[in-house]
Amino acid sequence: MALNTNVFYGSKAHRKRDYIVPELYDDSDTNEEVDSADEYEPQPDASASSEDEHEELSTRSRRVSVKRRNIRIQVFEDDEVDERIVNNTNATWSKLDITNTPLPDYKHEVQTHVKKPFEYFCELFTVEMLESLVFNTNLYATQKDVNANFNTTSEELMQFVGILIYMSMDSLPSLEDYWSYYHCHPDIANVMTSKRFRLLRTTIHANDNKNATGDRFHEIRPLFDGLTKACLKVPATPRQSVDEVMVGYKGTRAGNLRQYIRTKPDKWGFKLFCRASDDGFIHDIIMYQGKTTFHYHNVSLTEEEKEMPISSKVVICLAKTMDQTKTSAIYADNFFTSLPLVKYLHTTFNCRYTGTAKENRIGNPPLMSVNDMEKKKVKRGVMDYCSLDGVLAVRWKDSKVVTLLTNDMGINPVTKIKRYSKETKQKVDVDCPSVIKNYNAHMGGIDKNDMLVHLYKSPLKAKRWYMRLFGYIIDLCCVNGWLLYRRDCGALKEKYMNLKEFRFSISHSARRPTKEIPRSLRLSPKCSTSRSSKRSSSLEEFFSRLGKRAHDDTKYDETLSHWPVYTKRLSCKHCNTKNKRTYSSVSCSYCKVNLCLNSMRNCFLEFHKEQDA
Repeated sequence: MALNTNVFYGSKAHRKRDYIVPELYDDSDTNEEVDSADEYEPQPDASASSEDEHEELSTRSRRVSVKRRNIRIQVFEDDEVDERIVNNTNATWSKLDITNTPLPDYKHEVQTHVKKPFEYFCELFTVEMLESLVFNTNLYATQKDVNANFNTTSEELMQFVGILIYMSMDSLPSLEDYWSYYHCHPDIANVMTSKRFRLLRTTIHANDNKNATGDRFHEIRPLFDGLTKACLKVPATPRQSVDEVMVGYKGTRAGNLRQYIRTKPDKWGFKLFCRASDDGFIHDIIMYQGKTTFHYHNVSLTEEEKEMPISSKVVICLAKTMDQTKTSAIYADNFFTSLPLVKYLHTTFNCRYTGTAKENRIGNPPLMSVNDMEKKKVKRGVMDYCSLDGVLAVRWKDSKVVTLLTNDMGINPVTKIKRYSKETKQKVDVDCPSVIKNYNAHMGGIDKNDMLVHLYKSPLKAKRWYMRLFGYIIDLCCVNGWLLYRRDCGALKEKYMNLKEFRFSISHSARRPTKEIPRSLRLSPKCSTSRSSKRSSSLEEFFSRLGKRAHDDTKYDETLSHWPVYTKRLSCKHCNTKNKRTYSSVSCSYCKVNLCLNSMRNCFLEFHKEQDA
């Protein structure tokens, strides 16, 4: 399928970063949070000119007054640290290009056959993760109420996950609609009742709350660790991209875990730093929680690395989990890139790096200034470059001026690209350095994955804020599994199904077990999906098995089989009141309700007779 990330995110040339941290809350881990937060976009204070002051958390903070409410902005002096380190270098830049041997092409291991979609999903959403989820869910139910008889199994939780995946592709206004008469989905209703589904959604847990540490993501950390461990087993492509991912969340109980990024599809949410292959497969994840981010991450840092800015530490942590750093290259944007980082990756890991960079992080190279290059007399395609110790700094003018640092490849060969000209009203040829073209081709891995996740999102709006992250784990397992499935289909030259069909197949396999379903709720094999032509008969059978009567409109339909039959003596549906109790042994064969039918009262006729307005 065609992945147009420019439509999803907007053109990168016109994107501006604006990170604002919302106000802090003392208790962010409570289970009684509310999702409905005020939707507003606070404006930063005029004194906060550095973009990094809106991006990172630190112990230094200051209060700024906003028109609608006060926002506590955490200041992290990332630029100041980088600028001090970079600009104190005494090395001399030279007007030379760099060259390197090309990276090896990725060769996917050919499988004997293409597995089923559910098998790809289970490789990422592992049995260990499911068993841990079952244990902690039952434990939480016992801690909440010792006398409760709640108990769930791995089979039932997998059915719960399958229902969530189904709901993500066939959305309705409310959860109750999936079990209602008019919109009932037998694929869901015959697997689990509405009451049981809601009970599981409010009880599901991934960690023991009594063993909570200072980790802000304690409740969801085991699932992310299990997912990351499974994703790291998948061979990575030689070209890896590093970027942020936002998991949408607008509630207020998560405190400063909730970040704000104006350019993301989900502007409010939890920030994750990810590393992905150029086809979109995410291999590693760092959960951002401020200054304690790396204290609870499973990758340790040296004393030298701990002194680096947080943007550099993110890239180093993600690079340490790569298998073949000598034959790999990392691509990142200007939040991460700095001259010390590029040098450190080369000397320590022998890893190549390419990324856009800010003016104060490139070490004062003798390049044409941005102001001079932005002048109208300077044509598109003009470039300037210089190198230092194998690191190339390139400045190139397109619609805007862009600056890159790289130790991977140089500007040659310079190729021609098509750009629209306002003067000539047509596309013209523009000179483009090789490093720019290479960067644009391999930087979009995270964007591809994020777009695929947003196509079908699991509906998990719950009072507990970390349930949004649980829903993201399910969606990421589906997307990563689909990308693995595409790799296998490409290697075996087989036609592959699209993402929607892939998710439907996973949902069908996850909901298949019926051992835990009460026999009275199981439908006949003739009951098909909600779009089947036999839906009406299936619904009638479903409600009859539930012991429920049909909708009120059907009791006036004379074409239906409304016959009086003898049954157990129960209260009359028509004439029974709170003060007067009447009983009858006659019921309607279709409506399943008891009605009086004797010489004194004929409630059976009155009940089925439509009254005039």
